[in-house]
Amino acid sequence: MAIKINDLNELQGVKHENYLFSIEGERIRALNSKEKTEIYFDLNTKRRFKTAESIEKHTGLKIELENLSDRELLAFIESKGFSKTLWNPIGKAMHKYNMIEAGDRIAVGVSGGKDSLTTINALVRIKKIVNFDFEIIPIHIHPSTDSSSYNKTEDYCKKMGLELQVFETDLQNLLFEEKKEKNPCFLCGRIRRGMLYRIMKEQNINKLALGHHKDDIIETFLMNVFYQGNMNVMKPAYYSKDYGVMVIRPLSFVEEKNIIKYVRRTNLPILKSQCAYETNENSRRLRVKNIITDLSKENSEIRSVMLNSIKDLLD
Repeated sequence: MAIKINDLNELQGVKHENYLFSIEGERIRALNSKEKTEIYFDLNTKRRFKTAESIEKHTGLKIELENLSDRELLAFIESKGFSKTLWNPIGKAMHKYNMIEAGDRIAVGVSGGKDSLTTINALVRIKKIVNFDFEIIPIHIHPSTDSSSYNKTEDYCKKMGLELQVFETDLQNLLFEEKKEKNPCFLCGRIRRGMLYRIMKEQNINKLALGHHKDDIIETFLMNVFYQGNMNVMKPAYYSKDYGVMVIRPLSFVEEKNIIKYVRRTNLPILKSQCAYETNENSRRLRVKNIITDLSKENSEIRSVMLNSIKDLLD
């Protein structure tokens, strides 16, 4: 169970499984009616986020605090246990490829999936800890004219202090009804990217952040080798001369499994994809992903080994 509240005092009278919460002075009382035990938590307003984490740990009640302060927002984003698997690799990629500079206006291609929301969090985290300023502009290219499905994504961006720009399209109908594409992923990505570049030009945005991770880079490389007969790679950062923008991928050194763990831990509002082709057995990317998964059973470091083998192509 998860509840959204603005203040911990709102826990008064809340029931969760066998627990009944009440406020007693400067403490929160959780009474377990089944075991006849009590747990007390600090109501200090300066430690709201830590208190919420402690309540979840001991009672299972997940609390989503609204209107977070900068300190609480940073604590929520960073969470616990992700320094080695998430923030260090992101920092390494950003530093190695000089992804962010003062005065940048960075568009983020937001699908609403785990990768794009993690990218949003990564950029907001950087903005909170560096001593220079830059702008984060989340943009969502919606594949249909149904606006109801991205409301949670919009609300989440507001929680991060950002305003999501939404551009509705009829892309879903174009790909599957009119053109009847058997392998629509490339065309879909190309159309979306073209729209993003146009929007960026209109708004004088100089960088585009995408949510591709280590697995994406490896899979794309192998797909090009197997199906296209070339060794083209998805670079962590590159300048598009055609559109005059810098494309950056902050998650380039992060493995997908760690993004999944992070998303589950922070309970990010993931927008479920409406694209049936993502899990279609005929998907080339899915076949390549399964090959890598099988190889990882023999060598758990196979992704790092493969990425290291193409490092010269990434620069």
